[in-house]
Amino acid sequence: MKLTRFRAILAAYGAQPERWPEGERAAAEALARSSLEAARALAEARALDRALISASLAGVKLEQDEFVMLKTRIVAAARPLMTSKLARWLGFDLTPIQVWPSLAGLALATVLGFGVGVGGLLGTSSTQEAEDGSVLSLIDFPVASE
Repeated sequence: MKLTRFRAILAAYGAQPERWPEGERAAAEALARSSLEAARALAEARALDRALISASLAGVKLEQDEFVMLKTRIVAAARPLMTSKLARWLGFDLTPIQVWPSLAGLALATVLGFGVGVGGLLGTSSTQEAEDGSVLSLIDFPVASE
């Protein structure tokens, strides 16, 4: 293997021999052990690989931090928009996660009240006999006409 091909392999695949083409790997490793110029080129490629890896990992961490900060800012800015004036006056949000338990309770009370009224579950009779001690309401008195 010639030094120019070895440098081309380093430029294309990096300093790790596992990434080099299998057909040329043994010859490239032998050249790196026997030639001072090839050993220098391999050392430079390893330094470049380390620099690229450290720069890329720092960029990924920075991007993740910026994404978390952006997400936090968006949620914080949207929170006042989600609450209306009525919600702020009442003291709670009118978001579905806040409202659905109240609506479910109201629906259950409505269904039960309707069932009791229609089904006669309380056991009251619709005809009441007037007794002497019964209480009269304002509806029972005739209206005096002029």
